[in-house]
Amino acid sequence: MNRLIKISAYVIAIFVIGMISGHFTFKVLSFSRTITVPDLKGKGMVDANDILRKKGLHIRLEGEDYDSYIPQGYIIRQDIPSGHKVKEGREIRVALSKGPRVRYVPDVVGQPLDAAEAILKEKGIRIGKILYAHSEKTAKNIITAQRPETNEKGGDNFSVIVSLGDFEN
Repeated sequence: MNRLIKISAYVIAIFVIGMISGHFTFKVLSFSRTITVPDLKGKGMVDANDILRKKGLHIRLEGEDYDSYIPQGYIIRQDIPSGHKVKEGREIRVALSKGPRVRYVPDVVGQPLDAAEAILKEKGIRIGKILYAHSEKTAKNIITAQRPETNEKGGDNFSVIVSLGDFEN
């Protein structure tokens, strides 16, 4: 019986020690502040670094990617979305814009659609949207307008208007 009491006392002591050490571990881990992650999209690295440092966070560049809307050298995405909460001292990984994939687009107005597609394909541009409209002045299947226009930046989102010819045809 004496041995059973000793074993029970050891089990209870180990349990109490475990609870106390768990409590202190939780207290130590929860000393760091919780920070709301700011929105870094569209900001430069220097500005983003300043914003994060003031909040007790760090920045890490993870790479670059093409983006038609955000200029080269500015942040296009971050690994932890803005508004999420993280512990102080955490690293926020970001990717920078390389700018649009295609700097300037060629003039395809007046070209047949299939010829224009071949010209654009050589430049790595895909026609995203094709609109068709009747035109008294332009023959059928000829491009009458493009967006972006010739030598305009941002050729990733390319659209054309193609003539259906005159209403009578």
